[in-house]
Amino acid sequence: MLKKQSGAVLIISLIILIVLTVLVLSGTQSTLMQEKMTSSTRDSHISLEIAESGLKDAEDMIDTLVGVSTFNDLNGLYSVNNGPSDIFSDSVWTDSLSIAATTEITNAGIVSRYFVEDLGILIFNDNLPELNITGYGETTGGGDIRGFKIVSRSVGRDGNTERIIVGYYGKRF
Repeated sequence: MLKKQSGAVLIISLIILIVLTVLVLSGTQSTLMQEKMTSSTRDSHISLEIAESGLKDAEDMIDTLVGVSTFNDLNGLYSVNNGPSDIFSDSVWTDSLSIAATTEITNAGIVSRYFVEDLGILIFNDNLPELNITGYGETTGGGDIRGFKIVSRSVGRDGNTERIIVGYYGKRF
């Protein structure tokens, strides 16, 4: 005698299959989100490294100076208090207002741009302990220390990540 089947096993199997499909899809979405976050973090680190290499490039350039006569507010070299006021504007980072660094991060194909502003002769006294630079760099010899403000900018590989860092550098002339 044949029994009539109701198909309950088929319905339960389909429900379990749907639940598993939803779990797999949500896990895939989570993995894709984590991959995007990791990629963004990596791009952020690359742009920071490139901006720091621009800062180092500017320091090396300052070390070669014998004076500040080339600081004429053009080509990325600015006289005292004449540096760009809006460092976040794209117009600051053109060839006429900034300098392309000579170093690049391997395989990134991206170089930073920077500009240097002359801060004039730095005056130190005992009342300003936060300006104590004794023991950093050149501590012997005579001459005034001239300060420079360096602003370096870089973007990451995807062009969406931007890093701008500011550093200060002193040199005896």
